[in-house]
Amino acid sequence: MSVYFGELVRSLREDLAPKLPTAFEQGAALRLAMLSQAASEEFDRAAARRFEENEAMRRLFESASSFVKSPDLLIRLQNVGSVREESIHVSELERVNQMMRVLLIELHAHVELLVGDDARDLEREIWSELSASTERRAVSIGRF
Repeated sequence: MSVYFGELVRSLREDLAPKLPTAFEQGAALRLAMLSQAASEEFDRAAARRFEENEAMRRLFESASSFVKSPDLLIRLQNVGSVREESIHVSELERVNQMMRVLLIELHAHVELLVGDDARDLEREIWSELSASTERRAVSIGRF
């Protein structure tokens, strides 16, 4: 797919944009080229990003299970943490990812109310994963 996206980006930049009559139309074609480049990048990493995030959340859920105070939350952490994707399709990875993210938010809120070094350590781990998750989503073309 990256070959196709690459050709689309090249064609928009080199073939189409220079032939358009106004700066506005040329800019629109160049914006489409940048969006296509971002789509190519996301297509390439879509499954890997979700797989990495799902595994990271499973590790967080496992770490938390030793000191979570809410029995209901503990059961859900164990249940959701043991859920495995039925395929490597992005839609399936995303389904599990979203389910885990909802639980991660609840876990984070719970941990913030706990006292002790273990809770602070887990809170730092959660923030670290949230930061890493943001980095995984960054596109190399920057803001436009």
